[in-house]
Amino acid sequence: MHAVLISPDASNNSGGVERFCALLCTILDSAGWTTSVISPKLTVPTVLGRIGLGPSLQAVSVTRQARLQRANLVVSNGFLGGPTGCKRVHVFHGTMVRHVAAGSTGSRRYRLREGVGGAVPESICGRGATVVAVSRSTARELHQFYRQPVDAVIPNGVDTELFSPGDRTQARIRLGLALDERYALFVGRFEFRKGADLIPTACEHAGFKLVVAGSAPPGSAIALGTLTPSELVHAYRAADCVLLPTRYEACSFVVLEALSSGVPLITTSVGWMQDFLRDCPGYQRFVVKPELQSVTTALQDLREDPRSPVLAQARELVTRRNGLERFAGQWLELIDRTVQP
Repeated sequence: MHAVLISPDASNNSGGVERFCALLCTILDSAGWTTSVISPKLTVPTVLGRIGLGPSLQAVSVTRQARLQRANLVVSNGFLGGPTGCKRVHVFHGTMVRHVAAGSTGSRRYRLREGVGGAVPESICGRGATVVAVSRSTARELHQFYRQPVDAVIPNGVDTELFSPGDRTQARIRLGLALDERYALFVGRFEFRKGADLIPTACEHAGFKLVVAGSAPPGSAIALGTLTPSELVHAYRAADCVLLPTRYEACSFVVLEALSSGVPLITTSVGWMQDFLRDCPGYQRFVVKPELQSVTTALQDLREDPRSPVLAQARELVTRRNGLERFAGQWLELIDRTVQP
């Protein structure tokens, strides 16, 4: 049995959708499937990109590639999907409507172009496919914006054996960090949607040094670069906290990894985090608004009381609900139902 996964960028695993594809490939390979990952090869002409046709053209391009593979199953993502002549699962990692609204700082015309350009192909990608949302909030958005039914809600999974509490001193030595400093870790693309405009100032006011594992860090930060999961483990262990005052997420791998690592996660109540807080209300002490004063205050409070019993409770809950065994079981069951004649 052969499965083709459609990723925004098959050459790396640094983004959330890319990491999801890599993880699902590992699960399918272990179950006896052969897998391949493809991504758009089309270079969108500038004039067509300016009128918002880029996502639609990329979707058509990569769908044609998938059709030529003659696979038993295609797993498509986001706005990169369409008829492939075989069974298909389409995964929504949020919606472009919310993504652009929360993350764009450009002109109104630019935001409209990006939002509509992505939303149009995204709104039709689920047709003819088994539809999966990575959080309940995403399922609600799909109904609200696209009237798209959802067949299953499957949050992302995390390797809780890899991302686990460990020795902070050894991790700092490994990364070349001072043993007596307070470090706030940011993981991912340092962008407005994730609260990048708030983080440097909040860290400065609260007495934390900012460490960034990802792209485009500010000059004031300690830049670790883009790390592999096995390297990222040490960054989590070295940190006093993980800082993600995001304006929009569906189900962030960073959130799951931080919770699994037992490090305090200062974040907002968006996406999957809303579901988590229903089951772990004590974690509200680490939840902030995407505002400078709120983030600063949370960091200052953490300095006064750096540990909390809720961290162990959070790790136990993530291990039980989002561990790889449960994630793999949910996906393999869904795929079995989908590909059965």
